[in-house]
Amino acid sequence: MELVKEIEFEEAYKRGFAFVDVRTKEEFEEFRIPGAYNVPLFTKEEREKVSKVYYEKGEKEARLYALEIVSPKLPRIVKEIKKIKEKEKNVAVYCWRGGLRSLAVATICNLTGVHVFRLKGGYRAFRNYILRRIGEILKDKKVIVLYGPTGVGKTRILRELKEEGFPVIDLEGLAGHRGSVFGGIGLTQPSQKMFDALVWQELERLKESPIVVVEGESRKIGKLFIPEPLWKKMGEGVKVLLELPLSQRVKISMEDYGVGQFPKETYLEALLRIRKILGDEKYRQIKELIEKEEYPEAVKELMVNYYDKLYSRSIPQTQVKLQAKDYEEGKEKFRELLKGYLSPSE
Repeated sequence: MELVKEIEFEEAYKRGFAFVDVRTKEEFEEFRIPGAYNVPLFTKEEREKVSKVYYEKGEKEARLYALEIVSPKLPRIVKEIKKIKEKEKNVAVYCWRGGLRSLAVATICNLTGVHVFRLKGGYRAFRNYILRRIGEILKDKKVIVLYGPTGVGKTRILRELKEEGFPVIDLEGLAGHRGSVFGGIGLTQPSQKMFDALVWQELERLKESPIVVVEGESRKIGKLFIPEPLWKKMGEGVKVLLELPLSQRVKISMEDYGVGQFPKETYLEALLRIRKILGDEKYRQIKELIEKEEYPEAVKELMVNYYDKLYSRSIPQTQVKLQAKDYEEGKEKFRELLKGYLSPSE
């Protein structure tokens, strides 16, 4: 009788399995299957010690040493997974590539009557699956890409329309970055692997929709890259340009970036990174405005002398242009446009 049954990720996902990650807390926090539980077999320090024994004394000694570390933990580990199984019913445990850690946990669970599966290939198999799956989901979809100069409220519009049920993927929200030199202030970015997994999760949510709506971005958001299949579809998609008056854009940027909520030094540090682009005279002018906390004027100067110039060079040719007097009108015009793509026969 087979003690530990393996299961492919796709089958486990379709059957609604819960996933238990037995890697260290640090590995789990860096990247994981979205929604997974973490019941670590080792701490980071313990894993490093086992690795040291392996390289110094060989595999047999390393396994014996690992057993010494793990043995006192096993009752607690089994109890934790038992609680998860009682809540979720079907459970698959995994480690990095379906190795000894997941095998050990699955074996002891099954021996004690807590029946679990082991994810075949571990996290690495999951990652290979989602990178392929992203392309499959996007194959027959039309991607609507919302562009517009800084301050038109693109991200805000998309988030509000998402709450209304429109098929939006908030790339900046998933990436933990607003996509500009000041875009990382107050935010933390996930790892590339985690970002890819979150994009896949959103695409699965929208797999029945004929369209996907995203914000116009460069390929890189902060330190992260948009997955290649999505980036390609964005290039082929319907490009919509939203334009608002400068005064409205300053107001929206002040709100969306939380300008004034962080120390002046935070803004000055970001400003220093674009000094060469601004030129010394303009840099000193904006620096002085920030030091005096005259933020609306500083934002206006940054828009005119940095963001708009940068945007004019990077924005692609757009098929649809929407002009509005304020944010609400802009959002309404974009909403009506999306309705047309969702119900083309009406």
